[in-house]
Amino acid sequence: MPPDPPEPKTSATVSFTAVSFAYDSNIPIIEDATFSIPPGESLCIIGPNGGGKTTLFKLILGLLKPNRGTVTVLGTTPGNAAPRVGYMPQHLQYDPKFPVTARDIVLMGRVNKHIGGRYSRADKEAALQALDRMDLVDQAGHSFAKLSGGQRQRVLIARALVCDPQLLLLDEPTANVDLAVEAQFLETIESLKKSLTILTVTHDLGVIPHLGQRVLCVNRHVHSHLTADLTGDVIREIFSGELRLDHERHSLHAQDDHTQHYQDQ
Repeated sequence: MPPDPPEPKTSATVSFTAVSFAYDSNIPIIEDATFSIPPGESLCIIGPNGGGKTTLFKLILGLLKPNRGTVTVLGTTPGNAAPRVGYMPQHLQYDPKFPVTARDIVLMGRVNKHIGGRYSRADKEAALQALDRMDLVDQAGHSFAKLSGGQRQRVLIARALVCDPQLLLLDEPTANVDLAVEAQFLETIESLKKSLTILTVTHDLGVIPHLGQRVLCVNRHVHSHLTADLTGDVIREIFSGELRLDHERHSLHAQDDHTQHYQDQ
């Protein structure tokens, strides 16, 4: 496959311009999305199941290409930017009986920098540094399956950090963890916010105020809100399973807070 063509340089870490995407059904999952995320910002991505949050991440990661519009990441195409983007998935598929260590999991994050053969000394040192950053270097040789839920979560963050990214994508990082683990996660993100742009997909409304001053609401269309403006009524609308949001027809949302408005459907 030929490399992605170069895109015009941009100062935004992530920029979507009139982006639409549909799978084989031709029903838009993302429609006419226009927004930008400046360097150093931390924000949440929220919306109902099936609203397009995962698709948005896949477009940023270069796993999908838009049917229309332009996606720019770190000043270039998503494909070219991939080595500088760290990604923590919601679930890691693995056989708990397979003898994989915490360090082995973290080394998987060096795939874009490692081509064939054994991992280099630099790869292994980077993995230990990433684990140390998560206060887990003493668990490097321990079985991943036998770690606590909070430790496994931090190992996955270390895996996302081992490529020394400029952009970090986190998919439901607080799902199925207890309050103590969630508190540890928030402390970790607070320290990472000093050096990274961080996008977090979450359904956990309690963590949103701790992760940034702005949220992206994704429900086919993409809107930007200040976190402080997320009232109970707004949240109920965003996560409603009965109706798609139509921001233009509701006074709950100030239009000048939106980066792209809904069309009447």
